[in-house]
Amino acid sequence: MRIDDERDLHGQLEAAFEAITPRPAPVDRAVRRGRAIRVRRRVAVAAGAAAVVAIGVLAVPSLLHRSAAAGPVAPAGGNTVTVQAPGPHSAPGLIASGTIDGRRWQLTAAKPGTGAAGPGEQIFTTSGPAFEGRGGPQPWPALVVNGAYSVPFRGVLVIGPVQVMFGAVPADVTYIAVRLGNGAVLTLHPAAVYGVRAVAFAVPVGAGIVDAAAYSQQGEIAAAIPFNESDGIAYFGLSLTPGQHGLARASGRIGSGTANGTAWSVTAYLGPWGICYQTNAVGTPAVFCPPTPSDLDSGGLWGYTERSPSLSVAGGHAPASAAWVIVSQPNGTTTKIWPVTVGGQKLFAFQQQTGPNPPRWTAYDSSGHVVRWPAG
Repeated sequence: MRIDDERDLHGQLEAAFEAITPRPAPVDRAVRRGRAIRVRRRVAVAAGAAAVVAIGVLAVPSLLHRSAAAGPVAPAGGNTVTVQAPGPHSAPGLIASGTIDGRRWQLTAAKPGTGAAGPGEQIFTTSGPAFEGRGGPQPWPALVVNGAYSVPFRGVLVIGPVQVMFGAVPADVTYIAVRLGNGAVLTLHPAAVYGVRAVAFAVPVGAGIVDAAAYSQQGEIAAAIPFNESDGIAYFGLSLTPGQHGLARASGRIGSGTANGTAWSVTAYLGPWGICYQTNAVGTPAVFCPPTPSDLDSGGLWGYTERSPSLSVAGGHAPASAAWVIVSQPNGTTTKIWPVTVGGQKLFAFQQQTGPNPPRWTAYDSSGHVVRWPAG
C-alpha cells in the first residue's frame, strides 16, 4: 500500500470517526507504564555479514491473523496541541516547546557524553506542567543524523499522560508536518543542537498520530505512518518516499515460551511502518520498529532484556526461502527455530541464553542449504 493510499483512506474515514464518540484515552494505564518505559526502553540493533547482537533494554504488544486493526489510530478528541522551535535567545540545547491544552512543555538536550550519560548517550530533560510533575532528565542514545530516514523520531519518552517524540533530521529537511488523529497538523522546524538539527513534539497518550511528512525546499521528500499501539503509544519505523509501497497490514505471533517461570511472547505487526515487534513479558510490553529494512535483513537481531526476573528474548527476519534457522547461543549451545510466516515475511523469536558471545544465526532451506539475504 502506498503512503498516498493510506492518506486517501484516512480522509474517507474521517467523517465516520466524527459520528463515533471516542473512548477515553488510556491515560491511567499509560501513567502506570511511564517510568517503566522510560527506564527500560533500550533497543539496539547491529547488522553484520553473519548476524549480530542487539540486546539492549526496552520499547513495544496468536494465532496468525490479518487485521485491519493492526496499528489503530484513535481520534484525539478535543485536545489542543502546539509546538514551536527555539528562538534566538533560548537556552542552549532546547529542541522544542509548546502546550497541551494550555499547559506548557519543553524538551532540552544536554551536550552528548556529559552528566550521567553513558557512552553514546545524551541526557534529555522534559519539563513543564504538561508532564504533571513527572518530567526530568533521562538518558537516551545521542542525536545522530541517519540519511536512511528523513522522518527521524527514534526518541520516544512517555512521561505521565504525555508522549514526547524527537530525533535529528538530515540537512535537506526544512520542516516536518505531523498529522494527528483529530486532523490537527503540527509543523516542526529543526533547531541546531550540539552539531545536529533536531525536532520534537509532544502529544497526549492516545491522541493518535496519523502520519508525518518531511519537506525540503523542493517539496515532500519522505513520509512515515507510525504503528499506534493499543495502549496509545506511537512508534515510527520506515520512511517512505512519495509513491513508494509499504507492507500490507498483518499481524501474528512469532514466538512464545516460559523462562524462569515467566511467560513471554512476541507478536509482529506489519504495515506501512515496516515490521514492529512487540514483546510481552512481566507486564510491560516492549516494542521495536526497525527504521530501515536492512537492519534485520542482513542477519541482525533485535533484543529485549528483563533483569528481574532474568529473561532475554531476541528475534530476526529470515529470507523467504528459509525453512528453519539455527541460532548459535551466547553460551555455546544451538537452538533450532522454524520461522513463522506473517504477511509473506519469515519472522522468528527465541529465548536467548546467557553467555559471553553475541548470538548468531544461519538460515537453511528445505534441502538443508544455507540461504542468505542478497548483498546490499
